[in-house]
Amino acid sequence: MDEATIKVIVFDLDGTLYEETEHFDYYAEQVAKRLKTADRPRFWDDYRAVLAGRHPLRIGTVYDTKEDLILQLEEGDVREVRRWSGELLPAADVKAAYPRPVAIDLDRFFSIGDLWWVPSSIGRHYGLANADTYAAFLETREWMMGTEFQMNGAPGLAETLAQLREKAALVLMTNSPEPDSEAILRKLGLAGLFDEKIFQAAKPIKTAAHLAAIRARFGVDYQQMLCVGDNIGNDIAPARRLGCRTMLIDAYGLAKPGDADVIVASTSACVPVLRRLL
Repeated sequence: MDEATIKVIVFDLDGTLYEETEHFDYYAEQVAKRLKTADRPRFWDDYRAVLAGRHPLRIGTVYDTKEDLILQLEEGDVREVRRWSGELLPAADVKAAYPRPVAIDLDRFFSIGDLWWVPSSIGRHYGLANADTYAAFLETREWMMGTEFQMNGAPGLAETLAQLREKAALVLMTNSPEPDSEAILRKLGLAGLFDEKIFQAAKPIKTAAHLAAIRARFGVDYQQMLCVGDNIGNDIAPARRLGCRTMLIDAYGLAKPGDADVIVASTSACVPVLRRLL
């Protein structure tokens, strides 16, 4: 990555600008309480199994909410399908069910790119509707705005972004709503550092369209844009297809060499990389 050419840096928020994880368990609690009482123990068994890596649903898979199947994709093509139990579907059944590449959306096909999608996918498996899990999400975001959710911020991040803003435009692009996102930015000491903020961005569906608008607004080429995020499908892959530079925060150690221009393990680890742009 040629640091001297970077003129715009686009950041995701959740999982990218902070490292706290307590909110995932809180979100799981909000989903679980909306389930039938008989389904709650199974929900928690599955949730713990996913976190321990003992469930077919895991980071990097796709959950088909309509068919209740777990997919492994490669460039959109379905390579493997498992039932919730872990049973592998025969290749002929896979081809019949998914004859064309799968397009990730925010309703039927859930890309499990981070832990936000785990409670919602398990909830859908046990009968909740999209409206139910989204209500649980909003309740979680409201809790994150309050004093109970403590946030420390990655050491040096706020200072680094303040200095970077003198050399490059900073853009926030998040799928989360504005009120709670702004509250989180204030907790992190990042309020007022972004030249543009895009909330409820509907990534990955609209990632490319947003990046095109950012490119036009700041009058730069895609090669002069750096996209920083923790979700390959939402933040990184669409940016790479356009020619943007990318930095992936790979907290789960699942990335392959070449998935991004720079791969780091945490928000803290991305700070030294960002400082090289100064």
